[in-house]
Order: sequence, then structure tokens, then C-alpha cells
Amino acid sequence: MQHKFTAIAGLASLCLFLSACTEEDAPVTYITSSGVISGFGSVYVNGVRYITKDSNIIGNGNKSDEASLKVGMKVVINAQKSSDFEPTAQDVKYLADAIGTVDAIDLANNSLSILGQTYLITQATQFDDTRFSELRTDMIVELSAFKNEYGNFVVSYLAIKDAQTEQQLTGTISDINKVNKTFTIGELVVSYEDADITGMLTSGSLVEVKSKFPPINNKLVADKINALGLLLYIDGLLEVTGIVEDFDKAGNTIIIKVDGRKYVLSDATDFSQGDKDDLKIGSQVSLVATVVESESITDTPNYPVNNIRLELANEISLEGIVELISDDSFTLFGQEFTVDNYTQYEDDSEQDLRNFNFTNIAIGDKLAIDAYEDNGVLISRKVDREETGGNDQESHEIEGVVDNIDLPSFSVKGIIVLTNEETDFEDAQGNDVDQDTFFLKLKEQDEVEVELTKIDNDWLALAVEIDNGDTELLGTIDNFTNRFSFTVNGHDVVTNMHTKFENGSVNDLVLNAKIEVEGTVNSDGQLVADEIEFIEINAN
Repeated sequence: MQHKFTAIAGLASLCLFLSACTEEDAPVTYITSSGVISGFGSVYVNGVRYITKDSNIIGNGNKSDEASLKVGMKVVINAQKSSDFEPTAQDVKYLADAIGTVDAIDLANNSLSILGQTYLITQATQFDDTRFSELRTDMIVELSAFKNEYGNFVVSYLAIKDAQTEQQLTGTISDINKVNKTFTIGELVVSYEDADITGMLTSGSLVEVKSKFPPINNKLVADKINALGLLLYIDGLLEVTGIVEDFDKAGNTIIIKVDGRKYVLSDATDFSQGDKDDLKIGSQVSLVATVVESESITDTPNYPVNNIRLELANEISLEGIVELISDDSFTLFGQEFTVDNYTQYEDDSEQDLRNFNFTNIAIGDKLAIDAYEDNGVLISRKVDREETGGNDQESHEIEGVVDNIDLPSFSVKGIIVLTNEETDFEDAQGNDVDQDTFFLKLKEQDEVEVELTKIDNDWLALAVEIDNGDTELLGTIDNFTNRFSFTVNGHDVVTNMHTKFENGSVNDLVLNAKIEVEGTVNSDGQLVADEIEFIEINAN
């Protein structure tokens, strides 16, 4: 493996040398980019558009095409950039971090366990035709993820796979036993006695493991194992998105660890969306570094960082109709939201444009967006275009932090929401309250969920609740004991005399009824239902 990386570095140096000698135009910059796809029209990764017209696209080790790539997938791109032209991708490689059976789901902590690893679901997770509340154990899923500071993984993309899918795991080797021919990845024991192996297996190696069969008693018998590494070019650029796993500061120099590599930040490093004081273990960052020397399996250099962007936490999610459009922003609910090169786009409308981006947004479009604030500007992290209902009086949704209260109204990131005696109010304990009681309990910085509609030129809340971090579950009743105890998607659900019902009554709780449950998880792991909405009632 060490020889392989040395050969790669030597080849890169040779390529640069030949390019400098033979090119009449500006010199070529070689780029290795590892990050999440944010859009198409070629491929957007780490805020950069890569031309993919003639690219070699590989998906999970097999020849593929651009149509197989999805927003949220983590890819590695090897590219060249000349002068001011957009970089051209020679290779675009997607490798799932896990393909396997869901062993456990933790509703309270928004996580799932697959192949001995814990994967965390966040608001940024991109789901492909499913959502977290619909998942169940024994499903096979495919996902992309970033390792966090605790050794768990934050999911950027998730899709449900066919039951016959091969098991696959990407991870770092530990506890290798060359006598028994086993090693561990996280909590999973891997046997490689009969595996087809490419590269060297040592502790600390990043590998891809494949097996025709799921693990038994937490032991996976591998069919294929590939040692992994990045193709890096001396004096080229390395662009990476990930989570800071380690942090060390000495004077004006900071060394951070992201995805197993160390990066050096100095006074020459440019910061955006924050500065050195905002950087800490657990921060999600996107950075551009210079490759100063080759790396090997036993020695990884420190890469000097040219610029780094801190990814800020989401502060508002909403669904509404576009009222105005400018050069780089649109207006919803009278509030302006900008976009940047990192904004993720998805088109779930009837048009279903794969290359959907800001230029396709029109006044009257219905958008669902997640956004955060930087220096007084609201920046869109995700933009999903949805199908409009064609009804001017249809309701819309806002979820975010209250920044001002002026009875009988309040505002969420500058969006003023009016209330009246017809508004349905719910406090943080899930109790129905009147307007006066609600405003006595409401405080600035509380997170609220609002359903609202436009009346004249104002936005009136039809319903508003103070968010208490309730857990949601969507699915069918698959085991029914009685009205107080049943399971949904294999999860235990219990009701009580305080449980509220919408679009049905307690008598509609029957086997195979499709419901959405909102509540809290108790110490026994049961979801105690505060509210149940009937999506589809079994006629029997």
C-alpha cells in the first residue's frame, strides 16, 4: 500500500512536470474533492461545479453514469482546472458508507444501527423516497455519512434498497488478528479468511468490505476487501467536507483532524461564516488545502489550509410560495432568502427537473427550505420545489426560533405571524391553551411550529405550538393488542387518556391503519403518544 501511494505521488509530479512542459495555455491545477453532491447540471460538490461531460463515473465499484448520482451522496472527484475555466472531472466515484440491514432504530436519538455502526439522522440528511419516521428494522438501506467526533456517523444520504442487495461497509480497521484473520470496524467483527483482498490490511487502514450475506452474531464473513485511499497530486488542491474530530491550538497555528487527515490553519488561512474562535471539535467544515507531500498508510502529512468555511446550524425551516425573485435571492412570507454555491436543490414538483437550481425558480413556486443566518442574511441550505395545491388559501408551515413577541403576534426570523381567538394554541407540554395563556408561556428563543395562511396582506396562524422535541413516527399498525398498546413499524406505541386524535377517533385504532404518531419515548423505549393523526383508516 505504501508503494502504491508513492507511485501515485510520483505519477502526479510527473503529470505536473509534463503539463508545464507541453501546455501552451495556463498551467493546470489538479484537484481532489471529497464532499456531498448539492446539485446537477454537471455535478456540484463543495460549492464548485465540475464539468462531467466526459467523466468516468463509478458507483460502488461499478461503471455507472451521472443519472445514478443523487443529491446528498458523498463522492470523490479527481479533476483538472485551467485558468479561469470551471474544473473538469476526470473521475467521479461514489462509494456508499454502508449498505445493510437496519438492526435497531433509536427514535429518541434519531439514530439507527447497521453493520455494527451507529448512524445519526439530522435535518440535513437527504432521504430518497422515504424518511426516518418510516424506517423499520430488517429494511436494507444504503447511506453516505461523515464520521463525527464521537466515532459515530452523520448521514448525508439514505435510500431503501432491494432485499437481495449485497452487504457493504466502509470503515477503519482496528484490532486486526492475522492469526485468526479477523479485524473490527466499530462494533462489527470482520472475518477475511476467504476474502479477495486488494491492498494491505493494517490497523488504521480505511477499507471497503463486501459480503453476500448479513452478519451473524455480529460477525461478517467478507467476500471482498479493498484498501482505500485518495488520489492526491503534489502541489494540487485537496477539497474536503467533514466534521472536526480533533483540535489542537499552539499560538496562531491550529491543527484539526477531518476524516482521518490533519490540516494546519495559520494566519494565511481565509475563514468564511466564522473565524478561529468559532472552530471546535464537532464543527462541520468545508476546506481547501494544498497537497505538499505524498502520504502513505503509515504516515499522513499535515496539509496547509488555504480557506475554510464553517457550516452553521439551521435556524428556520418553512414551506411557502415565492413572492419575489432577485439575482441571488427569493422572498417567502415577506422575508428574503439568499442562495450560495453550497445550497442543495431538489425538484419534487410535477416538472421533476434533475438539473433544478436557482435559475429555475419562478414566482408562484412552492418551496420548502432550510436556512441559517450569517451576518444578518438568511442563507438557504436546502431548497426543495414542491407541487402547488393551486389554492391561494392553502396553509403553509414555518418552524424556527421566535425572535420577537408583540401580542397578539410574534416573529420567526423576521416573519411576522398574527394570531387571533380562532388560532389553535399548544404549549410546550402538549396542552391546548388559549391565546392569553400561550403568550404568557411563549419566550424569545423558543422554537415553534406554525401552520398559517394569508389573510389580506398578513400571515395568520391557524395553529401554533411550542416545540418540545417530540418524536414522530409514520407507518401502519402492524401489531394490535388494544387501544392502549400496539406497534407501528415494529416500535411500541402506548396511548393514554390525554392522547389526542386527528382525522379519526380512538375507535379507528385497528390493525393496518396508517397513522402518524407524535409523542415522547419513555424509559422502556415505548413511544407515548401525545397525538395521533390517521392518514389511512382500514375499512375493516
